[in-house]
Amino acid sequence: MSTHRFGLSWLLVGTLAMGMGALPVILPSLPAVGQTSPSEASEFDRYMQRGYQLTAKRDYPSALVNFRRALSLRPGNRYALTAISNVEAYIARDRYAAQSSNRLTFVPSNRGMPGQRIAGATRFGECTQGYLTKIVALVPDNNLGMTAAANPSLFFFVPQSTAKSAELMLLSEAGDLLLTQQVPLNGKAGILPVTVDASKAKLQPGQKYQWIFSLTCKSNEPDANPFVTGWIERAELDSNLAQVITTMPPADRLPLLATSQLWNDTLATLVELQQSNPNDAAIKQQWQDVLKSAGIDPQIVNMPLLR
Repeated sequence: MSTHRFGLSWLLVGTLAMGMGALPVILPSLPAVGQTSPSEASEFDRYMQRGYQLTAKRDYPSALVNFRRALSLRPGNRYALTAISNVEAYIARDRYAAQSSNRLTFVPSNRGMPGQRIAGATRFGECTQGYLTKIVALVPDNNLGMTAAANPSLFFFVPQSTAKSAELMLLSEAGDLLLTQQVPLNGKAGILPVTVDASKAKLQPGQKYQWIFSLTCKSNEPDANPFVTGWIERAELDSNLAQVITTMPPADRLPLLATSQLWNDTLATLVELQQSNPNDAAIKQQWQDVLKSAGIDPQIVNMPLLR
C-alpha cells in the first residue's frame, strides 16, 4: 500500500477528547518525594500485589482496601491511584460483571484517538463477498488499545474476499513509517489476529503508534483497497502489576487484564484460551462479552477465529 494516501494531517491528529467522563488511564509513577524505608517499600509492594491478586479473583471491595492502604503509605502514588480508579470505574461501568464469576467487560480510558474501525467504501469497488463485506477493527470505541507487550497482536474481522493478502502498517505518533507487514489470507471470513513482527518493530513503553490495516484487493491501485485505522499504546506497567500478571495462568489473569485496561492483551489471552479449549462455553462467553462491551457488531462477535 502506498504511504502517500496516509501522509495527510488527518492521520496525525493528536489526542481527542471523547466525552466519556473521568475514567481511569494507565500512567507511569512519578519519582517519590523524600526517602522511603525498605520496610515501608516492602509493605507498599505487598498491598499493591495483594490488590492485584484480589482484582484477578474479582474481589473488588477487598482489592480497593489494599490499594488504599498502599496509597496511605505513599500518598499521591500514581500506580495506587490508577489501580483504585480502574477498579472503581469497572464496578461503576458494569455491576453485573463485577459481581459475576464469569462475565468480563471492558472500560476504555478517557483518552481517545482519531480512527476508523469500520472500512468505508472505496472509489473503485472492493473484492469482498458475503453478507458481511467490511473490514472491522476489534478496538475499543475510543480507537486506542493498550498493551503491555513489545510485539502485541491486533485483531480484525476480515470478510470473505478474493484478496490473497492484507497489509499492516505501523507508524510512530509523529507519522514515521516503522513497519510494513504482509499478512496471508485464505479468502474465508473470520477474526484474524495479526502480531507485530518482532524482527521489524518493537513498541516502546509510554509510546503511541498508529496502525493501518488493509485488504490488498488491487496491488497496483492502493486507493481501491479497503482499510481501517486506529492506535495502540504500550503501557508503562507498575512492576507489581507485571509481576502478578506473569505468575498467573492465562484464565486467572483475565479479570486483571480487563480491569487494567489492557485491551490487546485481554483479547490475546482469550484467543489463546479458545484455541486451547475450543469447546469451553465459558471462555467463548467471555470473548463475546468483552467485544460487545466495546460496541462490536454482535454478528462479528460470533465469527470464527482464523489461524
